[in-house]
Parts: sequence; structure tokens; C-alpha cells
Amino acid sequence: MNFKITKNINEANMITHAGTFHADDVFATAFLIKIIENPIICRINNFNDDIKTDAIVYDIGGGKFDHHQIDAERRYDNDIKYSSIGLLFKEYGYEYIKSLTDNYVEEIFTEIEENLIKQIDAIDNGVFPVIDAEYNVKTLSDIISMFNPAWNEEKDRDELFKEAVEFAEKILDIEINKTISKMKAKEIVVEAIKNTEGSILILDKFMPFKNFIHESTNPKAKNLKFAIFPSIRDGYTVHTIPVSKLNREPRLRFPIEISGLRDKELQDKTGIETAVFVHPDGFIGACNTLEDAIKLANYALYN
Repeated sequence: MNFKITKNINEANMITHAGTFHADDVFATAFLIKIIENPIICRINNFNDDIKTDAIVYDIGGGKFDHHQIDAERRYDNDIKYSSIGLLFKEYGYEYIKSLTDNYVEEIFTEIEENLIKQIDAIDNGVFPVIDAEYNVKTLSDIISMFNPAWNEEKDRDELFKEAVEFAEKILDIEINKTISKMKAKEIVVEAIKNTEGSILILDKFMPFKNFIHESTNPKAKNLKFAIFPSIRDGYTVHTIPVSKLNREPRLRFPIEISGLRDKELQDKTGIETAVFVHPDGFIGACNTLEDAIKLANYALYN
């Protein structure tokens, strides 16, 4: 969406801080331009009570959508303090999602809050992820910060802010659209679980399925070990079911004697004519036909 940055505070309907920008004010802006008609942003160094405005003021000024005051609002479940994007999404996010879809609005809101908004809030308030890796990992907040000018660059910070907001808006759109899409898949997966007998879930096409299995109250869901669906590379994928949302270890791996095998070697070992491969880690396999995909899952179940 097009938006304007102005130096005239009286012209603005959105006000935030100037200078170095961060993921919270950038994503807050990206969200606000979706819900404010003709968005005009003023970035200022200081905001005080002498400034009279009807604009939404965020990440500055100590008001409803700022989080720098001592008594700033925290989440009740984990004590993570809200940042400007969290406060704005909490206030307006539900109604915005409701304007996009009538289905699963509360669940979509919660998913976006959990999968995107909360991490921005946490990092902006100094709660950093613990990452045990032998290499540097850039968070989304790190990437947004890269849009700021280098110390020895003379660039217009407002223009760079605008570029960062346009980038953030794309991320926000993708997150929202994919979450809505994911919830549309829920009905299909729930129905497929209901119609399943045994340990193999069969879907007509690929869609998110793992979390819906773990969330299901249907006793059949607890027995599922594999999901089969058409592959985007042709044929059929046979995917293991993780232990839980947090534990991605498969409930049952493919046997070690066929893990890592491909094509004729795999076909000779299993007797399955169109078997294509089983991953070396034993969590996924593939066949060219649905019938053989079911055979491959059953091979893992009974060997």
C-alpha cells in the first residue's frame, strides 16, 4: 500500500520516532497502513503532552502504543512485554483479520501473534533467543535493522524506513495469508482423520497437517504414524508424524536398512515397484503411485 512520510506533524495520522528504526516500529507501521485510510507518517525526535493530535502515536511518547515506560503492558502467560507492534496488533489485529475472513478468526489471530508478533516484541524488549549453533543466525529483527544506513553512509533515514516498511508489509502479508490458508486446511485434515482407519493418513493434496493431528481430540489421531499426499515433484510423499508440536522426532522412522536407499536398490529391498527414495534420516519417503506409497508406509509399520 502507498503511504506518505511527512515532516509536518499536523498533516500526519501516524506518528512514531525518528532516527534508527527497529522491527517493532517498522512492523507497526506496516500493520497500520493496512487499517488507516490515506496513511501519512511523521517521524519525530520527541513527543510530549504539548503536541495535540488525533494521530495514532506509537513507540514514542509513553502512551497506549508505547512500551518504554516502567509500567508497560506485559503478556499474562509468559511476562514478555509488548512492543509497539504487539500493542497495535492486540488492539486492532482481530478486527483486521475479521475483515479478511469469517472463519477461525480467533485461531488465526493467535497463530500470527505466536509465530510473528511475539518474537518481535521479545527481541525489542531485550529477550533474545538462545541459539546453539556454530554459525551466526540473523533474526527478523536483525534483518530489519540492516535497512538502517551504515555508520559512514549519508542516506535519508526516512527513505530507508520506507523501504523497510515495504519489506515488512510483504512479510506480514505472507504470514497472514499463509495462516488463513493453513486454517482452511484444518477442516480437510480433521475430516481425513475422522475417515482414517489404522496408522496412515491419506490427503488429496499437500497441506499443513502436523499441528492439526496434535491438536485433534479424535482418538484416531494418536495412532497416526504416516501421512501420504501427492508430491509437488510428481508421485506421492510418505511423511512421518512428529511426536508433538515441540518434538519433531518421528513417532516412527523408516527402518534403518532402507533409509538412504533410492530407486532400484530400494525397490529390490522392499519389493515395492515404484519406490523412489527414503531419506537417510528415515523421516520421509516417496513412490510414484498411491498404492505403492501405502505399501512403503506399511513396510515401515511392520518391519
